[in-house]
Amino acid sequence: MDHNLIVKNYIQIDATPEKVWDVLTDPRYIRQWDELPEDFGDEAVNAASEIDFPGYSRMKVSAFEPGRVVRYALHISDYTLQAVPDATYSYEIDVDENGKTWLRIEIGDFAVLLEDGKLYEESVIFGKTASQKIKELAEQDSYFGSGIH
Repeated sequence: MDHNLIVKNYIQIDATPEKVWDVLTDPRYIRQWDELPEDFGDEAVNAASEIDFPGYSRMKVSAFEPGRVVRYALHISDYTLQAVPDATYSYEIDVDENGKTWLRIEIGDFAVLLEDGKLYEESVIFGKTASQKIKELAEQDSYFGSGIH
């Protein structure tokens, strides 16, 4: 394969890394920037979390560093719920030398899928809208936050 299809979004957020982490892992926030199944509940995402959309897809946490990284491996029903090699949704929080909080979202690599173009295009839109909504939620003065989970 001589190309990859990875969506990359980097956004500076005027909020503490803890607030950004809460927006990434607290279902009360996640539901505002992404879909969750009705039965997911209100427990924060953790290293053992799975997000299951029966008949469509499942996302399992594949990397979890509290306050810094949450990454999901994508399993698609069309592919018998096997993990799609190198297809992940990754959220990483960094603080630069000036104390600014940055969120990096990477989605893909969808070049491994037969219908890579469709999923890639949908992920470009998702990456842009999700990063903006995460920024908006984290920058609000009032939020549900309870610290790093």
